Amino acid sequence: MVERFFIDEDNGMGSSQSINMFAPFVTPEATQRVAQVLATPWIGQGNLVDDFEDAVKDVLCLPYAVAVNNSASAIRMALSVAGVGPGDEVITTPLTCTLTNHPILEQFAKPVFADVQKTTGNIDPTDVVKRLTSKTKAIICTHWGGLPSDLLELNQIARQNGIAVIEDASEAFGAIYQNRIIGNHSRFVAFSFHAIQSVTTGEGGMLALQSADDTGLAKMQRWYGIDRIGRHPNNLGYYDFDVKNVGFGYYMTNINAAIGIENLKSLSHQQSHREEIAGAYRKGLAEVPGLTLLKDPNDRTSSHHFFTVLVDNRDDFCRKLRDCGVNASIVHYRNDEYTVFGGLRDDLPNLDYFSQRYIGLPVHMGISVADVNHVIDVIKSGW
Repeated sequence: MVERFFIDEDNGMGSSQSINMFAPFVTPEATQRVAQVLATPWIGQGNLVDDFEDAVKDVLCLPYAVAVNNSASAIRMALSVAGVGPGDEVITTPLTCTLTNHPILEQFAKPVFADVQKTTGNIDPTDVVKRLTSKTKAIICTHWGGLPSDLLELNQIARQNGIAVIEDASEAFGAIYQNRIIGNHSRFVAFSFHAIQSVTTGEGGMLALQSADDTGLAKMQRWYGIDRIGRHPNNLGYYDFDVKNVGFGYYMTNINAAIGIENLKSLSHQQSHREEIAGAYRKGLAEVPGLTLLKDPNDRTSSHHFFTVLVDNRDDFCRKLRDCGVNASIVHYRNDEYTVFGGLRDDLPNLDYFSQRYIGLPVHMGISVADVNHVIDVIKSGW
């Protein structure tokens, strides 16, 4: 039985004696903005949600965006808009949070796990090709720890086979791939504003899209299939409308949007801090026996959600860090080991290698370079 090491989510901010794996970052301005919203007559989905969508579109240079309650909802809507349904197959990564793959089951489709790359942890396009069948309707990729997947190759595969690429960019807000910011490469891109993300709304998500038609359908699905833009009031002032398709209750509130609008303004500062932390890890851990650093391809820039290393004797490594007050984490477990996804697979050799060795080190606004130097010193002392 593999020993599991989790962040203590009930103590997410940590204490003076520990360095936590993740920590929320909320600006004072966000706190003030929420107080203002709570004093208004309306705190549900309203104009602030529209304003937040516009702000994200400006920052990420997006043509269209739909704010939702979390990134799993964004993926579910993307699958639905793409026409994925019962009997269809979706090729996806097994190395991710389960939120990536649960929406496939919710659409009564089948997740088909492709292998990952040993060097990045991202889905391997060459293995994706091997998994294609006449039932394949979409490819889902993640961006491991904030490092973009091979989007050029994945979208070429999708175009050649008439299917959609859905990016789960939960960990990659602000990341760059081939000189364009993530959100602009694929038909659908899902973002997360969960508490531990660089831009948080407390809880929330957004679906970036490339067409007006997809966006219109997504907005209706967000509100139980109701067209809240095209509906018209009757002579009594009430709205008359028809519901033609199944929808969901995936909307964001003004409260969440208020947090997001203000926190978004700190993105550049956060990115600089995260790059500084990641750079300190790269330099300090460059020649540690039993530890391997991943090499980011030159055509992309990670958002540094966490810093990945591959280590020998991982359980001993984790215990050593934990005993020294460092909460490193096996952030995501291979989804194919869960019963709901069909059980452990034996045809994913790169996943076997990577998942048995990787560990995530903390990168967030709550730690300093001095903290990172402590982590490095602990690691260099051996495990």
